[in-house]
Amino acid sequence: MNKSLFSLRLKAVESFLGCAGKLAKYGKGASDALILVCQEGFGWEDIYYLTNFIGSSSVLVVTPGEATLFVDPRYQSQAKEDCVCTVVSCTEVKRSSPLNAAANHILARGLGRIAFSYKSMPFQAFRIIEHTLGESAQFTDITYLISNLRRRKGSMEVACIKEAIRIASHAFKSVISETSAGISEREFAGKLEYQLKASGGGFWNPIPVMVSSGRRTSLPHSIPTDREFAEGDIVMVDFGARAAGYVCDLTRMISIGEPTEDIRSFYSVIQWAQAEAAALISPGAATSDIDAAARTILVSAGLGAAFVHGIGHGIGLSIHEVPSLGETSSSVLAEGDIITLEPAFYKDGWGGMRLEDDYLVTGMGSECLSGSFSGELYIV
Repeated sequence: MNKSLFSLRLKAVESFLGCAGKLAKYGKGASDALILVCQEGFGWEDIYYLTNFIGSSSVLVVTPGEATLFVDPRYQSQAKEDCVCTVVSCTEVKRSSPLNAAANHILARGLGRIAFSYKSMPFQAFRIIEHTLGESAQFTDITYLISNLRRRKGSMEVACIKEAIRIASHAFKSVISETSAGISEREFAGKLEYQLKASGGGFWNPIPVMVSSGRRTSLPHSIPTDREFAEGDIVMVDFGARAAGYVCDLTRMISIGEPTEDIRSFYSVIQWAQAEAAALISPGAATSDIDAAARTILVSAGLGAAFVHGIGHGIGLSIHEVPSLGETSSSVLAEGDIITLEPAFYKDGWGGMRLEDDYLVTGMGSECLSGSFSGELYIV
């Protein structure tokens, strides 16, 4: 992606920090500095979004006029090549870790009002920062601000997610062409994971492949087992890929052998529910209304009680982002949102079905980004 985009994002954050008026709508006051922490690979998304750097350990400090990324020696060369801001290795400033270096960087500048993201800040890291800065430091959680900056996707981000979908659909079709009764859930998942990585969809923090078959499809998030596919089974495959960090999230159903009339009928209900929900996608649409559109169809088919989650969620660098789309959701869609629609049902003793696609909210309505990847019931 174009490095200038990351620079613009940093400038936006810098301007928010120094302006109480801009932060007032989030119920926050002006801050002297923002600190974002990535430890052991957790919390990389916000730092990557702002700097173009990705690694398992880094700390970003942003002030109204400066941004500095602290890394350890393993990432020094990579960060200086990739990053759009100043890069400092903790050893250069004689500190034991990027976190220690960042905290002392803030302390030396006398910055006392510190913004951070509660969602991605490890508690131990927060305590270290708190101890270093002392009792006079004031901390403000601006998780909502960061989430909303990442929420609206630009053209390059949309292109990345489209590429992730292309990789994922190609990998799925490659594996399904060699699938039959006798292969286990674990084998199928392993083959799909290999194809995803071989096609360039692994990137950082690959998306787990969830595969369930037979009655086990009644488990919404199932870890693949050694159960072998049998004639007459349905198989649920929830998977995704990454392109330049951005993820797609998809679910497809497979029938091992010719499906029964019940299976065909149930699946047509799922497709209908998704179509009804998709028809409502537009800027300003209430996410609860979109959920209700799908849920009404499932209720009419006697499957309402078996639909145990919301109709969808936002995606981006994370597999689950704002907005959330459910019965009790209070958010409304905005142009640039990329969301999933995943109507489903799960019946103990019988099994379940889910169909999941990714949609872009456009100025005129929506575009199904995964529309070229057929949502048919795949028969093998």
